[in-house]
Amino acid sequence: MNGDMMDSASRPMAFDDQAAWLRRFQSDAQGNLKALALRLREAMPERVTLKETSSGFFSRTTAITGVVVDMDPHRYVLEIAHGRLQASVQMVVRGIAISTKPLDPAEWFVKLSEETKTASEHAKKLAQSLSAFMAS
Repeated sequence: MNGDMMDSASRPMAFDDQAAWLRRFQSDAQGNLKALALRLREAMPERVTLKETSSGFFSRTTAITGVVVDMDPHRYVLEIAHGRLQASVQMVVRGIAISTKPLDPAEWFVKLSEETKTASEHAKKLAQSLSAFMAS
């Protein structure tokens, strides 16, 4: 999976760039989904769940068929179903999805990117506040 949804200046990609990126992603959706899922799990292990299927009852091999990212109160789901990349975002209350909105995969990537950026900015401010408190 080459390229990021945000450029080096942290500006959203232009629509044409997003569409081209998504076409490249979908050209090898299985391989790119696996790469994305593993990268997300490495970055946010407490928030990411992989959807996996095995090729048979006694098989040791599994294939990653989807990824779920919990960004309270939203749950982002990206999966391959019937050979196609499908994306949705769920509104979650007390661990239960109360609504699910299907999204275009390109829009899913943009929304997840925005939400993770907001969460990391919040975490940075919290860390700074804790450091200032402990220093005083």
